Amino acid sequence: MLKIAGARDAAAAGGNSLAQTLLELRAILENATVGILFTRRRVIVQANALAAEMWGYRPDEMLGLPGEALNASHEAYEELGREAVPQLSAGRSYRSERLMRRKDGSLFWCRISAKALNPDYPGQGTIWIMEDVDEERSIRDALDRSTRELLGIFETNLIGIAVVRQQRIVRCNRCIEELMGVESGALLSRRVAEVMGGNPEGFERLANEFLRGAEENRDHHSELRLPRADGSQFWARISGRALDPADPANGSAWLVEDITQRRDAELALIQARDEMEQRVHERTRELASANAKLQEEIFERMQTEQRVWRLAHHDALTGLPNRALLQDRLSQALAQADRHGKRVAVMFLDLDRFKGINDTLGHAIGDELLKQVAARLTAAVRATDTVSRLGGDEFVVMLHDFRNVDDVVMVAEKIIAALDPVVQIGGHALRATPSIGISIYPDDCDDAMRLMKNADTAMYHAKSAGRNNFQFFTARMNEEATRFFNLEQRLRAALDRGELLLHYQPLVDLDRNGVCGLEALVRWNDPEHGMISPGEFIPVAEETGLIVPLGEWVLREAMRQNRVWQEMGLPLLPVSVNLSPRQFRQRNLVETIRAILAETGQPARLLELEITEGSLMQDQEETLLRLRELADMGVRLAIDDFGTGYSSLSYLKRFPVHKLKIDQSFVRDLCDDKEDAAIVAAVIGLAAALGLDTLAEGVETEAQLAMLIQYGCRRFQGYYFSRPLAPDQAALLFKPPELEQKLHPHNHYHI
Repeated sequence: MLKIAGARDAAAAGGNSLAQTLLELRAILENATVGILFTRRRVIVQANALAAEMWGYRPDEMLGLPGEALNASHEAYEELGREAVPQLSAGRSYRSERLMRRKDGSLFWCRISAKALNPDYPGQGTIWIMEDVDEERSIRDALDRSTRELLGIFETNLIGIAVVRQQRIVRCNRCIEELMGVESGALLSRRVAEVMGGNPEGFERLANEFLRGAEENRDHHSELRLPRADGSQFWARISGRALDPADPANGSAWLVEDITQRRDAELALIQARDEMEQRVHERTRELASANAKLQEEIFERMQTEQRVWRLAHHDALTGLPNRALLQDRLSQALAQADRHGKRVAVMFLDLDRFKGINDTLGHAIGDELLKQVAARLTAAVRATDTVSRLGGDEFVVMLHDFRNVDDVVMVAEKIIAALDPVVQIGGHALRATPSIGISIYPDDCDDAMRLMKNADTAMYHAKSAGRNNFQFFTARMNEEATRFFNLEQRLRAALDRGELLLHYQPLVDLDRNGVCGLEALVRWNDPEHGMISPGEFIPVAEETGLIVPLGEWVLREAMRQNRVWQEMGLPLLPVSVNLSPRQFRQRNLVETIRAILAETGQPARLLELEITEGSLMQDQEETLLRLRELADMGVRLAIDDFGTGYSSLSYLKRFPVHKLKIDQSFVRDLCDDKEDAAIVAAVIGLAAALGLDTLAEGVETEAQLAMLIQYGCRRFQGYYFSRPLAPDQAALLFKPPELEQKLHPHNHYHI
């Protein structure tokens, strides 16, 4: 009996121990800082609270779920199995980062670790450790973007930059290589003393000064002569800073700027001053016997001072008055106008597309063109008026003592006419047309600063009006500038707050008797002002650069919505997205589109990009390469608003485009305007000859549709079929009976 009682006590104690162990394991499971799942035969049999929270389920909802329910897609789940099973069966752990799908359908990045309980008996189950790494991935992506941006700044800097470690150059940008006259990469790993022309004493002095400054947490600045590869020398301003002030030996960053022109000018001034002082000193000693010579020396001194004054108040390139002299003359002119009740006009002039000449042909050609422009401007105005160069391609003309505004108009027209003839420079035929803004004192303002600002504002309106024209300042321009600024700030906030949305307009195919695609059109639902027209905010986005993030959002949202329609079981249809000229010129455009397609799981053939003719004709060779990359991916390409631009047929033949969209301006008066009808017929015939699809935009009436069909057009878009619709309404267009009713009257065209 004693033995039986002892066995019972031992069993009870063992049961209590097992229960305690289970409680402890359950506490560990529920308080773990990672999600933990236990699966058996690909079904979840255990899940802690954090895992359930991570996927948006209640803990009890997780039990019995198939593993596939947690994965982004069936394909992703199958791929996970192909990767994990061999590892688990071999007794090894499986680790990866994958996109997973929450209960609400949203995706997130998850770090997975898995281990089979018994590799020999897979049916006993698998332990899965899950971590939500969405934020970590975002931080990594942001770090990658920041790194690329910093590298871009480094490579495009206009000042030479070099990073030095252990007295050798370990990184430098192209600008410093150009300053030294060497090929790309030729400076890497070279000793700084060698780059300085084998001057060990000079290098030693520079290094010692730098280290002393670094110890005192000061930057190093010095000016010295550096040799170029061709044997010539140039004066350089060198600025250095330790990468880590606490450890200067760990490396340093150096900025190198060519100051040869400034040093030469200073040397010339010093020499002129020294010569002048020497002559004055010599003449002073001979004053008693050479009074006439003294007068001559005084005159020479005055001339020198005039030269110095001229250098300080005139533009070195064109010889025109600079900003300082202009402001002085403008102040005097306004004071005189106040005394005599007269007016003063300021013309702010900017050369159209001058940056393209500088970037393409070089600064030498650009500088010569600026000198030619300065000469023509000076010849176009009176000798009493002032022509000034502020810098770059900006000039200011100041007129005073004029009778009425018509005189100012005549001068502006004369300037435009003077700059119209072609300038021959270095074998290049160049034109420098101006955009001119005009402000008049005291009509527009009561001080010099606002007068200049108003003329500048009017100049930008002249550019917006098509360039090569002049615009007078009006109070409304200030209102528009303020409105532009406010709209820009609200648009930035709208992008952050998610106030933008897409509507979709169907593209109708006559042969299919239905919808063959949808065009994504961005809308802005402002909380205060309601729906804002794209025609109002798209130009602001284009001008400020917001069009790039806005365009990326449109691409991503359109592809995401198409995937949603596909998951609803709707037919596969391509979505068209407009690319702005600025967005099309982005260097990483192809990579961005490829990433968006991968992110949304959409095939490239379901994306059609609409590009304007003007975008295609800028830098045609680079455009051709970019279009070929997109076409090779499978993306379809369409030329939007065809017929309104200036594309050459030879380039149209080379570009890998698939479709021409006839601009709605031709369709609108198609039935009444013979010229529009001829253009439409010609475009349709041209597209057919080149093997391209044609789509007519802006179809609003049955008469327009009938005439387009008669000309051979088979695809259409416009209010006659449907206005742009919200996504839930657009889904109904995949099988729209109303479209069939509109197309049925034309059955004699073999629909």
